[in-house]
Amino acid sequence: MLGGSFTNWVEEALECEFVYAEVNLNGTIATLKREVSTSPNQPMFIFWGVMKEALKTSESIQWSKFPYSTTSDKKSFSNVLFENLNIPIVYGDANITMHQLLRLLYIDQDSPTNSLFLYEQFDSSLTRNTIAELLLGIYNEKLYSNRLEKRNVIKKNDLLEGEIKGMKQLTDNTLLLLPAHLLTVIDNLRIEKDKIGLQIEGLKSKKKKVVYTKKTKLEFQKLRENNLKLRQKNKDINENIYALEYEIEDTTFFLDMLNSKIEAIRNSLNTKEKLSNIPLPFCPECLSELEPTSDDNCSLCKHSIDNQSSTSSLSKMQQEISFQIIESKKIKERQIVKLDELKALETKVNQELISSQKEVNTALNDVQSLRDERIDRLLIEKGEIDGQILQFSTMLETATKYQKYLEDLEKFKTRRKTLNELIDVQEKKQKELASSTAEKIENFALDLLHEDLNREDGFKDSKSLRIDYGSNSIYIDDKQKRFSASSNFYLKNTVRFALFFASLELKEMRFPRFILCDNMEDNGIEEKRAKNFQRLIVKTSEEYPKNDFQIIYTTSYIPKEFDNTTYCIGEYYSNENNNKTLNI
Repeated sequence: MLGGSFTNWVEEALECEFVYAEVNLNGTIATLKREVSTSPNQPMFIFWGVMKEALKTSESIQWSKFPYSTTSDKKSFSNVLFENLNIPIVYGDANITMHQLLRLLYIDQDSPTNSLFLYEQFDSSLTRNTIAELLLGIYNEKLYSNRLEKRNVIKKNDLLEGEIKGMKQLTDNTLLLLPAHLLTVIDNLRIEKDKIGLQIEGLKSKKKKVVYTKKTKLEFQKLRENNLKLRQKNKDINENIYALEYEIEDTTFFLDMLNSKIEAIRNSLNTKEKLSNIPLPFCPECLSELEPTSDDNCSLCKHSIDNQSSTSSLSKMQQEISFQIIESKKIKERQIVKLDELKALETKVNQELISSQKEVNTALNDVQSLRDERIDRLLIEKGEIDGQILQFSTMLETATKYQKYLEDLEKFKTRRKTLNELIDVQEKKQKELASSTAEKIENFALDLLHEDLNREDGFKDSKSLRIDYGSNSIYIDDKQKRFSASSNFYLKNTVRFALFFASLELKEMRFPRFILCDNMEDNGIEEKRAKNFQRLIVKTSEEYPKNDFQIIYTTSYIPKEFDNTTYCIGEYYSNENNNKTLNI
């Protein structure tokens, strides 16, 4: 129900169609729904409200559907749950989902006794380390963000270097990648072309006989039509650039507005949570002592309080806005790429327009159609220069992009250096936090080991305990000792509950204050020892406010003082009385 990927159901479970759960996500109440299926990676439906209201609604639109995996246009349900639990989303080689987090929240019966994590066949130390760092609160959002940005900067840096390298291979002359040099070459060619034009006009003026031909008029018409097309194209490009710059500015403003809304919602949720915990013992008007009321009623006006509905609405609004932010960022990136392309094209068209206008101006003065051999040679030279101008104009477009890429590359290198410095500082703080968190977990684990019945000398006399999450190992007194299967099982449960209890004291930890132990006795652990461990767990948990956490465990050896109390859920069941948990 909480996001695990499970398909190996017993027959009774497969007779169920859906499972529902009402959860508290940092003060936001939501109802989750998921299909029971032998197909893996089922999606999750989320209703932002209590289960009582969720089961009443007949409108599917009230349920938001999220896939198991993230897509380019849709968040996964893990993303949504992480956001509401203030757990950073991990990007990269270790793709962390709710299923992965549950490997430290859920103690199953099938995993080997020496495996701290719920066992998976295709597992890696990177994945286990990332799970631990997330739940222990060692990673922070800024470090996540900086690492993600660094990855993107490196990616863009590599792409730019590839583009720059490809452009360099187009020519051996680096001057041809300088826009200023190419503009000078084009200007010189135009000057040379103008000189040839003057020579042609001078030769034509010596002719005594001037005849207009149909051919001359057709050539002039073509030049004029081409010039008009270039002017219109230049106008269209300018309009598109102006419109696109306005759209980018509008998109940027829209993103700023969405981010401010997200921040406002988060502040509202935090303010609501903090104010709800401030008691009012006296009336602010007359200063008389207020009579106590139930938690569901206001201590001042005595009316009922419905915090869940407003909080859930805010969370739903937060998810919708986050979707809009993702889409707007994609749109802005596409707009910027298009703007760069249009500006490069504008440079090329401007050069073509200048050349075209020169030809039109020359053609207006050209009244000769009967050319001698010298004029023909000059016209050929003029045509060759036109070809060179066109070629260098194309080079100018490439050179403009090349210089833009060089500028961007320098910016990315500077940003990469800054990110490296920030990440180094943040990782140092991360190590300090990891040390203090590990110490708290170790103290809880040692307390539980020392209170064990005298079955293992290594437990009673232990001085230190260290967890290596990457290698999935537990070290006592800096040694990975071999114990019996029942003691290995006891040790694993001890460390898991030590993680849980540490999370109740360390606000930095992101461990969801929830643990599910499928069996308190396994691998031959004796009844007396199992009952002692249960008493230790209950005794420790009673030191903390009950509404701050949840422990679920199953047992066949329940201590007498716990049997048939509020701790027990459901009836006692066994194969003999045929009263199973799913009594279908």
